[in-house]
Amino acid sequence: MVTLITAICGSVFGFAGLLLGILNYFRDRPKLVVTLQWDMAVTDNPTYDPKKRWGIVRVTNIGRRPVHLAVVALKLPKSFGTSNGFRHTHLLLSHSVGGQKLAEGDPPAGFVVSQDNLAMYSKVWQQIQAIAEDSTGKIYHSKKVTARPSWVTQPEPE
Repeated sequence: MVTLITAICGSVFGFAGLLLGILNYFRDRPKLVVTLQWDMAVTDNPTYDPKKRWGIVRVTNIGRRPVHLAVVALKLPKSFGTSNGFRHTHLLLSHSVGGQKLAEGDPPAGFVVSQDNLAMYSKVWQQIQAIAEDSTGKIYHSKKVTARPSWVTQPEPE
């Protein structure tokens, strides 16, 4: 009888341990949230012209493991890639090239984007997304922006 009770307890605790291990695996992995905003004003920083509008890409680690950012870029839509007039499919944010480590609880990494030469992408502004790639090659995408940025030169179709 004692052997049967011990076997049942061992099976229950073993299954519970396996279940907790699986749950911890999914909870403890890194997870990045990428946001893109246009038409931001910069104040109190001599690096950026306060009369101009800037875009900002923020990358936040909401996961429990540290993650190393390899690169951050603006992704142009595939249908408007190199075959349809644009010379490239991504606009690399040069300040992101050196990489940055984001641990749990760290402040978001911010990357400022100049809006000076973006008018050529006016027709596809709604499909432009920010992406962040980590050192393992996993790519995280921002949501598409819904508010029309000031650099869009053509009015919205009715």
